[in-house]
Amino acid sequence: MEELSGVMIVLIIGGGVLGVTICFIFAKRQIVRFTLRQRRGPHVAVGHDAKKSIKKEIERRLDCIQKIYYEPKLIWDDKQKDDERYILKPDTTLPPYYWRMKAVDDVKELEREIAKQDGATRHPRDSIRAFLLTTLAAPLNGSGQRLIHQFCDMYEHARHDPNEFGEEEYQSYQRLLKKLSEATKMLKSYSSSRKSSPNRTPVKKHSKMQSLLDPARLRPPPVALTAGNAGDTIISNTRMNLSLAVQLQQQQQEQQFQQPDLEENEILSISQYHGETG
Repeated sequence: MEELSGVMIVLIIGGGVLGVTICFIFAKRQIVRFTLRQRRGPHVAVGHDAKKSIKKEIERRLDCIQKIYYEPKLIWDDKQKDDERYILKPDTTLPPYYWRMKAVDDVKELEREIAKQDGATRHPRDSIRAFLLTTLAAPLNGSGQRLIHQFCDMYEHARHDPNEFGEEEYQSYQRLLKKLSEATKMLKSYSSSRKSSPNRTPVKKHSKMQSLLDPARLRPPPVALTAGNAGDTIISNTRMNLSLAVQLQQQQQEQQFQQPDLEENEILSISQYHGETG
């Protein structure tokens, strides 16, 4: 009976451990299942288990995606490929969007000419109007802004406006484009002349006696007068005014004997001007 009781104890202990293990595994699986169901998104965040530096780099590259712009060429005139889509055949007409595509492609030719002459380039996300105003307004003199605005309005008409843009509109667009192309050829000479003769800005020369002849120093400080010290205050103010007048007279005599050498762009201070005229 003692041996049977020992075997029964071992079996009972083993069964209890096995039951606890099964219950633990089942409970864990249920917990994981409920957590997966309660998650908001079906996807794991990008770089979830990566390092902090790698995660920042991934986020930086993802943020740069919205800044990527590209303006492809719409009409390819490649003779080697024998592309006959836009060759006129008998009793056929060009598609209505042909002149729009050609107008958009012509702007690229103008940008390449500007980059060749001046070195300025435009990012696809930048405004064509602002780019032309900054580069071609000066060579076109006073009529440059009006011409550029007319050209940009025609460009936006060809690209975005649902109204008709046919051959007649394209010919007027071409006339404006030729005027801008002629102005582009003058960019190199204009930029070289601008670099050879920079604008000289006048430089103000500080006077050594400016602090001495400051009008603020000629005014005695306000003193609260009383019946007892009114006479002393008047005497001290009189002495101060006399000493300042003597210093001013000495400065005027020195300036009469010494003529200052003025440069081309020198600006006289107010104190020097009053000293010389006095």
